[in-house]
Amino acid sequence: MISIKNGNYCQHIDCQDRAFLYGDGFFTTIRLEDGKLCLWQRHIERLIQCADQLGFNLDIEILEQQVQDFLKDHDSSFGTLKIIISRGLGERGYLPPEQSADIYIQFFPAEKPELMAKPAQPIDSGLLQLTLGHVMPAIAGLKTLNRMEQVLLRQELAATKWPEALVSDIQGNLIEGVYSNCFFYMDNKWYTPLLDQAGIAGVMRAEILAQMLSDNIPHLITYIPKTVVDQIEALFFCNALTGIVPVKSLNGRPLTTQPVEQLKQKLRGLSY
Repeated sequence: MISIKNGNYCQHIDCQDRAFLYGDGFFTTIRLEDGKLCLWQRHIERLIQCADQLGFNLDIEILEQQVQDFLKDHDSSFGTLKIIISRGLGERGYLPPEQSADIYIQFFPAEKPELMAKPAQPIDSGLLQLTLGHVMPAIAGLKTLNRMEQVLLRQELAATKWPEALVSDIQGNLIEGVYSNCFFYMDNKWYTPLLDQAGIAGVMRAEILAQMLSDNIPHLITYIPKTVVDQIEALFFCNALTGIVPVKSLNGRPLTTQPVEQLKQKLRGLSY
């Protein structure tokens, strides 16, 4: 792993960094394939939205320049680029200082670059027992640093045979996967959960929804109670790293992957 902070190599985090003290920050994780930052504009939009809603002083032009400089200076053709934004150093107490945000960039090289070009194979999945709580509207859908819910969910997932699984909220609505968003196919229409109370609005989800809208593909963003699990005909998970991952069985019940494959053929620029 290579890590820089504000353009300089970094191996340590200051103990007064608010990202460490309070999780006062946000991040995005980008797929780097053959030197290209996949869905880069969507990631930029996410960072701008987070900065605006959370009141961060983030210069997006400086961030973009640091990313480009990083790519020029390192052999980083295939792998994962992670951008972490911290509010910076601060004294004890919740009140944030008025200062420019710190920009961390981390690069994780792909161990097997040749595998990145292969589409994800259908997986078995199910519904986890742990549930997501609701968050304040100001941070709903944002990828903030405090991911304790996902840590606990990932532990539960590790105890199953599933690579990924569905997660519901405290009101019994399906929300997302442990590290992915999700789309369901029922009655000739695609559904994806409304994320105004829980969950993370991913960049791949945003891109898929935008293309569905422009291509008039029937879809609905709404609350989806977990009681409809047995009515789901097809399902896929998606995120910026893995792309679209079809599900072949849910809680042991076989699902069709044909609607997922048909959708993938219609989506532009999403080959993985």
